Amino acid sequence: MQTKTFKPSSKYLSKSRLSITIVALLILAGGILLGWLMSFDREIGASGFRIVVIVTAITDAVWWVPAMLLTGPYYRSLSYEIQDDEVIVRAGVLTKSVKHVPYRTVTNLTVKRDILDRWLGLGTLNIQTAGMSGQTGAEERLVGLPNVQEVYEMVVTELRRFRGGMAPTAAEVEGAPAVASADALSAILAEVRAIRQSLETDL
Repeated sequence: MQTKTFKPSSKYLSKSRLSITIVALLILAGGILLGWLMSFDREIGASGFRIVVIVTAITDAVWWVPAMLLTGPYYRSLSYEIQDDEVIVRAGVLTKSVKHVPYRTVTNLTVKRDILDRWLGLGTLNIQTAGMSGQTGAEERLVGLPNVQEVYEMVVTELRRFRGGMAPTAAEVEGAPAVASADALSAILAEVRAIRQSLETDL
C-alpha cells in the first residue's frame, strides 16, 4: 500500500485556541468570585476584591499568551502516516517527536468526539496498544481529523491485512490464544480424575 499522509484540519487550531480561552475565562471567573466573596470581609473590602482580580488576570495572561502563540506551530508540526505495518505520528515544537505504532501491538481502536469536535465536525482516533492495556490512556491519538471515520476504516483495513499476512505462529501469538487440542484436554481430564480418586482414597 502506498503511504497515506494526513494533517489535522485547520478547525483543530481553532478548537485548541478556543479550549485555551475557555479555561482562561473560567480561571478569571473563579478569581472574580473569590474576590467578591472576600469583599464581604470589612477588613478586605473593595480594595481586596480589586487585588484578587488583578492578580488572577495577570496570572491568567502569563500562561494564556504563550499557549496561544504556541498552538500555531504545534498544529503545523502535526502529521500522521498510515503505512503497511504501522502508524506514524509526528508532533512537537521545541522537541520534535516521531512515534511509531506497529500494527502487531495494536489492541483497540476508538473514535472520540467531544462537544467542540461535534460542533466543528472533527474527531480523534485513539490507538491503544498492548503496552497500554489496562490503562485509561491511548498509546497514540490522531487528533483534529475531519474524516475520522474514513481514517478509522483505513487503519482497520490495514490492520486486518497485516494480521492476515502474518505467519501462523506469529498470528497465533498476536491474535486470540490457540485452542487446546482434544488430546491435551483428554490428558488434563485424566489427571484431574486421578487426583480426585487419590483424595477420596485418603479420606
